[in-house]
Amino acid sequence: MAGRKKLDRVNLHARVAPGTGDKLKEIAQLLGYIYDNEGSTGQLLDAIASGELILIATKKSPNAAKNG
Repeated sequence: MAGRKKLDRVNLHARVAPGTGDKLKEIAQLLGYIYDNEGSTGQLLDAIASGELILIATKKSPNAAKNG
C-alpha cells in the first residue's frame, strides 16, 4: 500500500484573533507538543481535551466566570 498512513483524526476549524495561531504553536512547543519541528496545536488541544493539561482562568479572562 503506497502513500501516507491514515490517522484516526478529525479536522477542526476555528476563527481566532490575528496572532492566536502563532501563540498556540509557541505554547505547544514550549510544553513539548511538537510535530515537524514546530509546535503542534492539535496535540495541545488533545492534551487539554483529555485532561492531561489543565487550564486555569485568570482575572484577565472576560469569560472566566461563565459556566457555559
